[in-house]
Amino acid sequence: MTNLSTKIKIAILGKHQVGKSAITVRYLTKRFIGEYSSANDFLYKHSVNFEENHVPVEIEILDTCSNGCSYDEVIRWADSFLVIYSIVDRDSFCEAEKLLKKISKLKLPSYYTILLLGSKNDLEHSRTVSVSEAQETSLNYNCQFLEVSAAESYSGVQLAFHSLLKETRSSQLHRNLPIRRKLGVNSVSKALGNIFGKNSKADRKRPSLSI
Repeated sequence: MTNLSTKIKIAILGKHQVGKSAITVRYLTKRFIGEYSSANDFLYKHSVNFEENHVPVEIEILDTCSNGCSYDEVIRWADSFLVIYSIVDRDSFCEAEKLLKKISKLKLPSYYTILLLGSKNDLEHSRTVSVSEAQETSLNYNCQFLEVSAAESYSGVQLAFHSLLKETRSSQLHRNLPIRRKLGVNSVSKALGNIFGKNSKADRKRPSLSI
């Protein structure tokens, strides 16, 4: 029987000052701390119980400092990515697109999951990146897309992490199936469809939500 206590390694990527640390700490502690300044990466360890088996899964979250690094080593380390941009900073969105491209080049398609996350959506009046543009980018890279405000809502940040974790966990379980079961069983695909609403090739739209 497959060992279900697998580790999930998440890399938080994005341009400086898009809210990476604020979002990470908001998820882990429920507290919002608006100002961060660090020249170092921080590795957080957390435990999550998945409802279907109630088995704790160890989570490692690497909050990167964006200090001009190439991210290659981080991308090879992680199996799950939260790529963050600010909806009021177009340069940060361009950086997010570059990161999505880099991840797709360095990782095997079935060995990673990504959530493209627009931060600071409480600043709607200053928006420079539209929802439709971000949705299209998420479709191009076959990843989830959400918008949140760490300052205003813990539930939105929690949903973002849990959506990413569920997809990552489903991907891990699928990879651990025997080859003959992979070829003959589509239950995992159906489960993903139920969770994320992806039921046909004709409907390419990935789930998106602003909270």
